[in-house]
Amino acid sequence: MSANEEDVKSAIDVDYPAGLVLPSRIADEEDDIELRVAFDFDGVLADDESETVFKRDGLGEFHAHETLHMARPHQPGPLAVMFRKLAMLQQLEKEAERDDPGYRHIVRIAIITARSAPAHERVVTTLGSWGVSPDETFFLGGMDKSRVLSVFKPHIFFDDQITHLSSGPGGSIPMVHVPFGIANRRAADPLSDSPTSAVAPSSDPAPAA
Repeated sequence: MSANEEDVKSAIDVDYPAGLVLPSRIADEEDDIELRVAFDFDGVLADDESETVFKRDGLGEFHAHETLHMARPHQPGPLAVMFRKLAMLQQLEKEAERDDPGYRHIVRIAIITARSAPAHERVVTTLGSWGVSPDETFFLGGMDKSRVLSVFKPHIFFDDQITHLSSGPGGSIPMVHVPFGIANRRAADPLSDSPTSAVAPSSDPAPAA
């Protein structure tokens, strides 16, 4: 992670996971012992296969595509390895809780995606194939993510679409833009929008939103 946009783009261009840390004003509670990490799904944890269908063919075709392939897991996206390592910490905490019922969990993971039924099924399939399970998963169906973020209060949130990050609640949540996939391709690419463009949350209940 870096605050240098060119460094992040260079890393992504050679297939390294990377994210641009956006300015924020951290407001953490003194007695908060949890580490809360939140991820978008498409283009962050998973590849951008489905989002490509959405941008190219529209919402109807996206839902048809996801329904057809609901039993086929996604290929990993740029932050899948990071997610799996956090899930390993979760497993260690579960073991600690079995040994000590009074143990308080430290790591809490959430997926916050604009997907909704029936597209949510493939998310579940993918996570199951990886052997991981977030503490919470929010399928928002295009609802503004800032409403969930303001309640979950992650210490960091990763999304591939800059518009979803700039709409954060008061700039008090550290956010990271992952410039991966079709949502971030150059305008010269016939399948894409501009490098940092994205479909507004209200009209994109599809991937990565």
